[in-house]
Parts: sequence; structure tokens; C-alpha cells
Amino acid sequence: MKSLLSITIVCACMMAEAQPAYPTTPAEAQVIYSDLDNFLTAFNLLEADSDSIAVLNENYFSKASPGLIEYIGRHGLTPEKLAKALGRNPDQYALLPDFRKKIKSFIKRYSKNLLTFHDVVPNAMYPPTYLIVGSNRGIAQASPKGQLVTIERAIDSPEELLHLMLHELTHFQQALTLGFQNYIKTYSQTNNMLDLVLREGGAEFVSYYLVEKGKRPYRNKKYFEANEADLKARFITDLENQEQSYWMWESLSESNKHTLLGYTIGYKICEAYYLNAEDKNQALFDILGISNAQSFLQESGYFTKN
Repeated sequence: MKSLLSITIVCACMMAEAQPAYPTTPAEAQVIYSDLDNFLTAFNLLEADSDSIAVLNENYFSKASPGLIEYIGRHGLTPEKLAKALGRNPDQYALLPDFRKKIKSFIKRYSKNLLTFHDVVPNAMYPPTYLIVGSNRGIAQASPKGQLVTIERAIDSPEELLHLMLHELTHFQQALTLGFQNYIKTYSQTNNMLDLVLREGGAEFVSYYLVEKGKRPYRNKKYFEANEADLKARFITDLENQEQSYWMWESLSESNKHTLLGYTIGYKICEAYYLNAEDKNQALFDILGISNAQSFLQESGYFTKN
């Protein structure tokens, strides 16, 4: 399975503290896939001698949903970049028509997960999720328009895509709990490695442990636990030096089997905090609203208890 990058910076235009008017029940949650339909229209029109850029522009970009428009503005997606990605990864994009045939059953599975999510986080809000076709970068993030999720990188693993959507939904709850201004501020702060690790680990813990109930193997968990002592020692050293490359987004590469280990150690820290807490509801609230990363780490007991 190809690694999938989760980028979770909420746009500055969400900085107002006023709570946005998103739905508060899973039944109202929307999964919008009009961009997938438009892409497939363009995809079916592409021929060896066709002007691929013109076809993509006319049938995909010009009909962009609000989510795709937001994504284009953030990541500079253009017909030229998408055409090049299609040329480099034709087999990956060729899986999209089959995914579209199964979209209703996929959304049904997601809706079922949302019912569990609502049991776990009763005060959750549910922004729309836009399924977008991008240039094979594997990006997902929250935005004022809703969740922006590119699907082509995870198209061969619906389970991973479902997990990613729950992960991003958890980030949205973190932003609500902290307040959007405080949530955003973390990304521009210096020495923010621990904050980022706990934020990503918290989203992983809620989505995988509490919502998915650990029903599938968790990324890197087996490797991490087999090498936990060494990884914990390295993490302490790297944290002192604020060296994020081994743990966070810089670790992504096609040749690296164990990417984003910061997500995994953040997961383990949050897991320790939750399991050690007497009041699980308060522990969940604490995980969603980590404002003092160092204090949270100490209270978790992860590095001090066996």
C-alpha cells in the first residue's frame, strides 16, 4: 500500500472563534464526489492524440466543486500537473472507475463509522467531505469548505481511505475543542514538534482505537512495538533537538517502509494517557484539546512507566 500523507492545517480564514454552522448529527454528514464524476468524464475522453490539458480543464477544472476550488487554491493543482501525474501513474488512476461503481457502499461504510464516531464524540460536528482527484500526492486536510481528501493515492485500499476520513474528522473536533485560532497557531510556532506529534497521534488514537476498535492492523504498530525501546530513546533525543524529519512529513518516500513514525509514537502516548485515566470522557476531551504538550506527555506516563 502506498503511504498517504495527511496534512491538517486549517485555513486562516477559519480563525474566527465563532462556531461554524456545520451539522451535528451523522445523518446530515455529506460525502461529495461530484469531482470524481467530472474527472471520470474527462478520463473517458482522453485519447492518445487528444489535448489532455484542454480535456481536463473543460471537464474537470471548470466544473470544480467548492472543495476542489479550495484545494486548487491551496496546492496549485493545474491541468498540466494532473496530466503529468496521469502519465506517470496510469494504473493508479485506472482504478477510479471501479471505485466509483462501489461509491454507495463505500459511503454506507463511512456513515456506519460516523455513528460510532458520534457515540465516541457526542458533541462532534460534521463538515462535508469532498472526494477529490489530485496529482497523486495523497493529501487530506480540513478547510472552511469541509474535508478535502484526494483519493487516487489510496484507491487500492478503501480501509485506509475510510481511516483517513475519520482521522481528518477528528482533527476538525480538535480545532473545535481548542478554538480555531489556537489550533492554527500551533503550526507557526517554533519548537512545535511535540505539539504536532500529539495532534496527529491524538487523531490516530480516536479514529483507530476508539472508533474503528482496532479491527485492522495499525500502520507501523507491529514494527514500532518490536523496536519501542530504541525508538523511544531516539524520540527523546530528536525532541531535544527539534529534529522532525525522521518522525513527521519529511519521512515520506516511496522507499521508506516505516513513514510517519511520529504519528505512531503520538498514538502510543495518547493511548497511555487514556488507559491510565480514571475518567475516560475527560481523557478524550483532554486528547482533543491538548494545549500544553509537555504537561500532557508527562501525565501520560508513557516514558516513565513500563
